[in-house]
Amino acid sequence: MKKELTIFLLFLTVTTTDILSQNAGIHNRGNSQTINHTDANGMRQGYWERSYMTGQTMYKAFFVDNKPVGEMLRYHPNGNMMARITYDQEGMNGQGELFDENGRKIAEGNYIGTDKDGEWKFYNERGRLIGLENYKDNLRDGESIAYYPNGNVASKTNWKNGKQDGPEVMYYPRGRERLTANYRDGNLHGAYTVFFENGRREIFGMYKNGRMHGPWFFFNALGSEDYRINYEDGVAKETEMLDKQQEERFREFERNKGRLRDPENYMDDPDGYMMGR
Repeated sequence: MKKELTIFLLFLTVTTTDILSQNAGIHNRGNSQTINHTDANGMRQGYWERSYMTGQTMYKAFFVDNKPVGEMLRYHPNGNMMARITYDQEGMNGQGELFDENGRKIAEGNYIGTDKDGEWKFYNERGRLIGLENYKDNLRDGESIAYYPNGNVASKTNWKNGKQDGPEVMYYPRGRERLTANYRDGNLHGAYTVFFENGRREIFGMYKNGRMHGPWFFFNALGSEDYRINYEDGVAKETEMLDKQQEERFREFERNKGRLRDPENYMDDPDGYMMGR
């Protein structure tokens, strides 16, 4: 769902911007109203509508001096609402709600123009909160929180100007920490710790500007050191000393280093749904 949600939000942003910028002819609406009207100064005025090739309404909006005022409505090809954004009289601040093709609300938050701003909430198909994200100028900025279906926190991350920056913590479904790490300008930087569900450390090491650096320690579930490997600018040394079991564990870690896979596929990435990742 997260990937689809990302695609949807990008699609919405692009098409909302398209509503604000496209040129269209004048069509009669009844006897007195016109739609898709551009005045002598090139500004959109009054009601604007557009339809899919099937004839199904794609969007409806009302403009004053090129800015949307009141409700801007966008629809899926099947006729169900895709988005509803209610703008103020100045056409700058809007309260938005996003819906999937079945009409279920999947996100809500504020817009400034066509940019997401402030806190956004994301929901799964059952209407449960699965994520909170903060935006500034349409970029993630501040703390983001993801939730398991049981309501427990799954992860906390921090962002600055669209890049991950600051501490990250991931949790097991029952609440224990699963991973702690730190980012700087979008790259892992500093201590990186993975925990067993019993609370003991499984892996500990350091990142330097996105690369593993220095000694990395691997522990068993009882807390004893299993083995260690030294890294230099992201390159592992001394791997020939590992036995087969250690080597397989190391290779699995290498395949997933820097980012643990979501535990039990707990939730889809809402931002991915919006951005197409």
